[in-house]
Amino acid sequence: MPPAPDKSFPRRERLKSKKRIARLFEQGKSGFVYPVRYVLLDDSAEESVLISVPKRHHKRAVERNLIKRRMREAYRLNKQALSGTLSGPCALGLLYASGDVAGYSQIESAVKKIIRILREQA
Repeated sequence: MPPAPDKSFPRRERLKSKKRIARLFEQGKSGFVYPVRYVLLDDSAEESVLISVPKRHHKRAVERNLIKRRMREAYRLNKQALSGTLSGPCALGLLYASGDVAGYSQIESAVKKIIRILREQA
């Protein structure tokens, strides 16, 4: 029986460095799949992901945290389709761009479509 795919999202996979985040937004290529905007930077040192919900659209922390939890879960469950298909390690930013709180199924379908787009571009 083959080993189960890794469905964890450990700290080492999270993009936290301010310098790398700045470089992601300066040099990365972006796209949009409602309600998520994505930014990809190929020449990264290691594979990492940034998940962000702006305070501009969601003033209450409860809403921001709910959306971030949904985005993290959608990425965590679907990331194995992305790993190994890109040319090398990359930094990916997933930013929630809607003013409404979307359901998990809508966020998950957007993340799946983003992963499909990134696989086709590679």
